[in-house]
Amino acid sequence: MGNKYRAGEELGLDRALLVALRDSSSLKHTEAVVFELLRDPVYRYFVCVLGDTAEAEDLTQEAFLRLYRHWRQGQKVDDARAWVFRVAHNLAIDHQRKRNLVEPLDEEAWQKVCERNADPSPNAEQQILQREQEGKVQAVLRQLSPQERECLNLRAEGLTYREIANVLGMRPPTLVSFLGRIIHRVIRDLYD
Repeated sequence: MGNKYRAGEELGLDRALLVALRDSSSLKHTEAVVFELLRDPVYRYFVCVLGDTAEAEDLTQEAFLRLYRHWRQGQKVDDARAWVFRVAHNLAIDHQRKRNLVEPLDEEAWQKVCERNADPSPNAEQQILQREQEGKVQAVLRQLSPQERECLNLRAEGLTYREIANVLGMRPPTLVSFLGRIIHRVIRDLYD
């Protein structure tokens, strides 16, 4: 979540995926292009959800292996990004169940994730203010349900409302309302 979401990047990713899937001369080429375009967003998603880079790497690999198996069995995927994130969502849930852990990242792990993505040049005062703000954001996020955090994580990774609704098994209008309530609550809690 340290990287800022930009709509232009989502459009570029969507365009690149469409071109790759349409113009690919072979399944191997399609797989390679999809992996290159989606690997980092899926990995970041796992890091945010699980808080462990090693687990994130393993599960990222597993998500793409499932996509490749699916394609090699001759099955069609209409939206590769939504499909991979749906698999990633399910893998994260399964992994958390195995660990019997459905908690947010602890403060120390969250700090490490934020520090890796932080601007290396802030002065001491900016660093203190940033830590205070991150602590405040983390406190607000801890008060959200796992489903609410999941919804925000998927949106932060650039998934569209329709894709998030698909991943979470909701109808798009329900998701729009649900996400709106979450955002309103987070803003209210941050600035009250």
